[in-house]
Amino acid sequence: MKAHVFYLLIGLIFAMLFSCSNTKYEAMKEAKYQQFNEIKELVADKSFKFIAETAHPMQTYAVTQVTNALLRNTGNTAGTIFLSGRGDYIKVDGDIVKAELSYFGELRFVSSIDPRDSGINFEGEPLNFTITENEKKKTLNLKFDVNTRTDQYNVIMQIYPNKRTNIIINSSNRTSIRYGGEIVRLEEKEMMSE
Repeated sequence: MKAHVFYLLIGLIFAMLFSCSNTKYEAMKEAKYQQFNEIKELVADKSFKFIAETAHPMQTYAVTQVTNALLRNTGNTAGTIFLSGRGDYIKVDGDIVKAELSYFGELRFVSSIDPRDSGINFEGEPLNFTITENEKKKTLNLKFDVNTRTDQYNVIMQIYPNKRTNIIINSSNRTSIRYGGEIVRLEEKEMMSE
């Protein structure tokens, strides 16, 4: 009789644990779904700002060695450079995109770059602006191209439900670079249409 009661208690404990974990899983799933809907709305409004926190240059081995030597004792490496406090961003405000990003890569055609412009800077109407949703992974992929007087940029943004964002920028005159950070809604005072 005691063994029967013991097995009954063990069964009840497992049932309670299973129901609690299932409820917790459903709550997390619902929260992620709500975050994904907020991100979709934010991107659809075309009124947001990406704030860059890290840069990840894609460099050759030789340049990586030199960069690591220059960055010694700074907390940065050739593969990850922390940008906090620099104000690096990409703004999307309606049909205008503006970027001011520090660049830490290799130039392919030096003669085509303005020597005073050491970063990735552009402002204008993006070309081929597309938004793709991945319902399974709950991510948004945003792609667009921007042409400047001296360069052509292809920008790929992957936005996660928690607003964390990875951006890869391919350029006609520079090696590719990836930025990590987050997106936030543009405040009225930040909008470029003032």
